[in-house]
Amino acid sequence: MVVELRSILPFKKAIDAISSFISEGNIHFSDSGIFFKAIDPSQVVFVEFDFPKKLFEKYDIEPTLVGLDLVELSKIMARAMPEDKLIMDVTDSELKLTLDGEILRKFSLPLLDINEEEINIPETTYSSKVEINSRVFREMLKDAALFGSSIVFKIKGTNFIIESQGSTGTLNTSIKQARTAIVKSNAEVTSKYSLNFLQNIVKEADSDKKILMELKSDSAMGVSYSLGPSNIQFRLAHMIL
Repeated sequence: MVVELRSILPFKKAIDAISSFISEGNIHFSDSGIFFKAIDPSQVVFVEFDFPKKLFEKYDIEPTLVGLDLVELSKIMARAMPEDKLIMDVTDSELKLTLDGEILRKFSLPLLDINEEEINIPETTYSSKVEINSRVFREMLKDAALFGSSIVFKIKGTNFIIESQGSTGTLNTSIKQARTAIVKSNAEVTSKYSLNFLQNIVKEADSDKKILMELKSDSAMGVSYSLGPSNIQFRLAHMIL
């Protein structure tokens, strides 16, 4: 059972982002493509990633569940060169990975028996949405990290405000509706989140693309962005103010 992928970068970025929170997980090979859904052990971050069948050059595989060490898979994917083609072959005991480019490299990872519990994430009706340039947003998070390990988001009208504070100082950053960020809101928002988790969530977003954040006061936030032709979505639990 073999799949071949020419556009390797989006898949690599997704694995890098996921493995920051989840060290082991099941990758679903279905009739419609590759799908991953899991929650981290601390139950702070939920992630969902979909890589449609149409993006593969070859997709000859029966529906199956492949349990893997995602950290080790990320290490292998880090060795990929931009022009490499990725070939994955699933056997009864291992996932064989081939990076086919200027040089031919073959790796294998043992399959793991990972118990997959059903994930029930309650639906949230968000009151606000923010589309923001990912490069600018990452810089704002770096500013916040100067003073604290958590971050507070506030939305007032079309103003998007970030606050962080600690024993060494405070930060207050405000972006008004402009090319950098588009704010749509029908209610004021105040909510607090782990800064480290959020930085890891957005680290793989393309610098020239937008990140979509969905917010509601004192509620988990939704974060999503495109990885080439695919999409990755996160749900980050809120902290008590």
